[in-house]
Amino acid sequence: MARQIAIPVRSFGSEVGTPTIQEIVEWLKGRRGEEADLTTYRLDRSLDGQEGVTVPAAGGLFYGDRLSGAFPGVEKRVLVNEPGIDPSVVAADVRSVLAKRKDAWFSLPAPHMLELRDAYIDDEEEFKETIATTYARLAREMRDIGVKGHILVADQADTIEFEVLAGRKILFFPRNSTTFDRELLLEYQDTLVLPPGDLDQGPDLMERFRIRRLVLLDAGAEDLVAAAAFADPDMLEVGGYCEDGCPEYWRDLVDRAVIPR
Repeated sequence: MARQIAIPVRSFGSEVGTPTIQEIVEWLKGRRGEEADLTTYRLDRSLDGQEGVTVPAAGGLFYGDRLSGAFPGVEKRVLVNEPGIDPSVVAADVRSVLAKRKDAWFSLPAPHMLELRDAYIDDEEEFKETIATTYARLAREMRDIGVKGHILVADQADTIEFEVLAGRKILFFPRNSTTFDRELLLEYQDTLVLPPGDLDQGPDLMERFRIRRLVLLDAGAEDLVAAAAFADPDMLEVGGYCEDGCPEYWRDLVDRAVIPR
């Protein structure tokens, strides 16, 4: 059999739909004596099938409802008072995730994805910077409990969010590559996330920006071979964001994450 180079797989999160009553009942049998709700269920299920994923991530956009509750001063997605953080709102979720995968990251909607509105600060830029700063504080608290890092799922490229949040332990994931300003993000983040269809942009972007890691979304062996023509295999990862059929999705992604030799 020909030798293969295994490429690490990184999760950007998973979406989990509303379960049936029977699914909840079966799931609760394994959590007797623990506090749990629908968000806890979705968070737990978001990790299903990620056993072979090198960098797993629990959560996704669905976690926005829980997340917004961790910001005192925010009511019904409106900032009405002095902003703050309440880590206890997410602490039980963090511990539940780490009990299942101690190396897990957390996938959260980026600040703009929460669609928070301002009824307190009365200055758009200051409001956005304040929300981003509270995100950064909450992320640090979660990392203090044991979370390895955070994925921020984003639809828009926002300079203020990038300035405050982008770093080694917080990675922005552009969910829609056709509308997202990838070049603006690369001014702040040294990880380039590309779908295979945009692979031809890789050489130019790598020449113009300082890129340490190239993550190919939903890539197969042919895509990885093409990427290895201009990037060192050591800097390659295969990325995934599951929206349906997740256990099978992750297993298939891991199986494909190889470069034949």
